[in-house]
Amino acid sequence: MALVLFDLDHTLLSGDSEEAWVNYLRKKDLIDNKFLEKKREYDASYRKGKFDVVSYSTFLLGPIEFKTLEEIEILAKPFAEELVKKYSDSLTRKLIDLHRLDTCLITSGSLSFLVKEISNLLGIKQFFGTEAEVKEGKYTGSIKGVPNFSEEKVRRVREWISLRNQSISKEIFSYSDSILDLPMLEFSDHPILVEPDEKLSTIGEERKWKKLKRVN
Repeated sequence: MALVLFDLDHTLLSGDSEEAWVNYLRKKDLIDNKFLEKKREYDASYRKGKFDVVSYSTFLLGPIEFKTLEEIEILAKPFAEELVKKYSDSLTRKLIDLHRLDTCLITSGSLSFLVKEISNLLGIKQFFGTEAEVKEGKYTGSIKGVPNFSEEKVRRVREWISLRNQSISKEIFSYSDSILDLPMLEFSDHPILVEPDEKLSTIGEERKWKKLKRVN
């Protein structure tokens, strides 16, 4: 039984969960259009592989500062249902079915309270996301620890394996679309690219990594 690491946005799902979350908050009048514009600036930096993950993650937590766990859960559950319905496609179903007998883990830079709800709906029990700090039952607007990007994804997976006394020699598959996930892809035995960005595509071609395309 293999260990399978899935990036979430534009990999296991066909869209961007945090872009959708921001739009969802806008519909609820919890953010304004300036917030949306700033989010797009971060998106452009992400695509270029030049990305301040701490600044970005803290920015995303701004709208939920001082809100309770219960208040955000009430928002996150129906949001996740809408998201999975919209962005689950034939590739989503194919990959989950392909690895149904393996140990699957979603590891995403997205906020963990969103990743939790999405993972549950996809039937994947194990997940990592960027953790939000909570004090006295309320979100502080700060991140807890290190955002779950790049090398941090590998560190958490290694720790997860170690805590379960599982050997890293176990066969590992990883799926991603982003150059920021290069450490995770290099960590695995079977790196697989899903419609990769330009930088990752170039590396994938040089290393003869498998590429997958989505079919509309």
